[in-house]
Amino acid sequence: MIDEKQFNTLAKMKGSNLLSIYIPTYRANHSQEDQIRYKNALKTAHAQLTQRGISEKDARQLLRPARELLEQERFWSYLSDGLAVFIGPDDFFHYEILPVTFDTYVFTGNSFHLSPMLPVLGGSSRFFLLALSQNEVRFFEGDQYSITPVKIEDLVPTAGMEDAFVLSDSHDALQHHSSGRDGGENAIYHGQGIGQDDKKKDIEAYFREVNKGLMKMLYDEKPPMVIACVDYLLPIYQSVNEYGNLFTENISGNPEQLNPAMLHEKAWSIISRHFESQQAEDMERFQQAMADDRASAAPQQIIPAAAYEKVDTLFIKKGEHLMGQFDYDKNEIALGKREEYRDLLDLAAVQTHLNGGRVYWLDAEEMPVPTASANAIYRFE
Repeated sequence: MIDEKQFNTLAKMKGSNLLSIYIPTYRANHSQEDQIRYKNALKTAHAQLTQRGISEKDARQLLRPARELLEQERFWSYLSDGLAVFIGPDDFFHYEILPVTFDTYVFTGNSFHLSPMLPVLGGSSRFFLLALSQNEVRFFEGDQYSITPVKIEDLVPTAGMEDAFVLSDSHDALQHHSSGRDGGENAIYHGQGIGQDDKKKDIEAYFREVNKGLMKMLYDEKPPMVIACVDYLLPIYQSVNEYGNLFTENISGNPEQLNPAMLHEKAWSIISRHFESQQAEDMERFQQAMADDRASAAPQQIIPAAAYEKVDTLFIKKGEHLMGQFDYDKNEIALGKREEYRDLLDLAAVQTHLNGGRVYWLDAEEMPVPTASANAIYRFE
């Protein structure tokens, strides 16, 4: 699953013939159709390369890692809703299996086409779920349609408090267990007590280690996170939490009894209200911002604003492309389909995301101004 670090790496890459391939896929039982669609996309990619002056031999060499993916039969049996493939010089090859669908799109240019992945990163439905009890810890990444377990065994004591603490038979004994992989760092010291205050302190120390481990993975993430736990544990975890977008409402009850599908259903019933409310609020903000001359429905105004970190919220119409080039030095846009040009809506969306803004991908009838390919709310000066 794409994360911010990998997205940033792809966004920084530059070159004369960077290939981006997107195809919609099926989750199961349609591997042959998916492979045919992928083969056709590779043919389109090959044609684009030769049109840019690449020799047949060099085009085949550049696409070699991508073609080798066709030979991995098991790979085609375990896809999701979309597949994104990125190809560059020196055998650079990267793919992402994504829980969002999009139209088939192949682009060859000086940068990668990345905006179709944004709904997975900071878009309209991505969230985290922490299933927390004194006996186990599970972590998931989800969206509106699915939820995926994330391995955290190397970050947190997932088997519960007994995995974090070495208990002593003596009430006065002080024991410790290191959660660090170096065997000595980050030790938790545990004084065995018999009262409720001691138990609460033990749980708090345990949760502090859970939080510390998760933050190694989530330090640059922004999606909301909801906790599944019995109610009395929630304020204890909140007291040690460092994640910036933790929900105050939890999935109430012992999560040990819930499988991923049940957790997803309960999480989405909470999370969906947040996303619906946020989108409705942003729609209202757009209308007010238009009245205050702090918004626009003109792509040729929006694109420079996004490039210069001035867009707070961006609405893009699904399926739209605007090919051209933006000159940062002259603050000028040239439209057309020259070899060095790219999709300027992709530029606006990627830059808005990288600069901390929100990006929505909407059908025409959902757009604040349905006739425009892009609408934007500007940042306050």
